[in-house]
Amino acid sequence: MQILLKKYLFIFLLSAVFNKPNTAFSANLKELKTADSLFAMAKYTEAEILYKKNFTEGKKNNQNLLLKLAFLSEKRNNYTSCLYYLSKLALTDPSRRLFEKMDNLAAEQNLTGYEFDDYNYFVIFYRRYGDYIPILLLTLGLYIVFIMVIKTKRKESILPIHKISTLVYLLIILAVINIPSLYNTAVIAHDNTFLREDPSSASGVVEVVKKGHKLILLGSVDHWNRVMWNNKIVYIRKNDLLAI
Repeated sequence: MQILLKKYLFIFLLSAVFNKPNTAFSANLKELKTADSLFAMAKYTEAEILYKKNFTEGKKNNQNLLLKLAFLSEKRNNYTSCLYYLSKLALTDPSRRLFEKMDNLAAEQNLTGYEFDDYNYFVIFYRRYGDYIPILLLTLGLYIVFIMVIKTKRKESILPIHKISTLVYLLIILAVINIPSLYNTAVIAHDNTFLREDPSSASGVVEVVKKGHKLILLGSVDHWNRVMWNNKIVYIRKNDLLAI
């Protein structure tokens, strides 16, 4: 099974490298060119050092860079890093094939949080096109409100169902706009990580988990993140997570 997964990722990597245009990002192009040459010569260790040097966690990274880092991580059997880089890629280039890859790889390693479902796909798809969707919805909403104001000034009657529909529509817009802030995720970076009942080192331990699980973030308290684990709210240190 692992051989098939590695072969699948390698084919996925090659197709993306040769078929997708590069995305602009901040990096040392000379070093990346050198890293690409090393990668082509199968000098993966040296190439990975340069790729990691030009990877910036908090910024938008080149899709090919993320794919190569994921491929190199999987070659070293570092499935945590592999899933982390693929999750970062999913923010800018979501696809059913990518989600299925993460789902299968996570299942092989008994990791949770990567389940492929319509809701997760919608959230990440929205993050990719989120700059356009709210503008379109708000434009339509403002047009509806404008029509209602004109009718009111002309003393034309507005049916109650139209008023209710407009209110519901505006509430939907508010919910859609706030989706990204309500759905942030992170990957557990270390083995033997403590999940605690409260944001304190003295608090009781709910469970000790291995690295690689992906969690939904529900806010933070000092040096702790509030997360969801097995349908229960627990706390984990921020330095034990890789934010996606």
